[in-house]
Amino acid sequence: MGVDAVLMRVEQPGSSPKSRRLTPAATALDHNDSFVRLVDQIRGRSMNPMLERIDPYGSVILTSAEMPQFIEELARLRAFAVTAEDVRVIRKFEDLARQCAANPALELHLDGD
Repeated sequence: MGVDAVLMRVEQPGSSPKSRRLTPAATALDHNDSFVRLVDQIRGRSMNPMLERIDPYGSVILTSAEMPQFIEELARLRAFAVTAEDVRVIRKFEDLARQCAANPALELHLDGD
């Protein structure tokens, strides 16, 4: 029931969505479901609308324009980290989010099981 983060490079020559190609650029795996467990702890607090969208069974796609807010919410999530694994997963997600923020040709895909 974990959520993994995949940084995708988007190539779309022209305006047709048919020509859109995604290439994985980097990943952050959450083998122990730390991210979902932490997100569940903050659900319903209305301060983290992007994290509220996380679905452990579906996917959420975030663009580079959404990264500043997502990075801010991840920083707040770190306060709920209990184990070293919790902190490691959040830091890996933050690293991918920073890369995505720096390049508009990237998207961050948060994929549940």
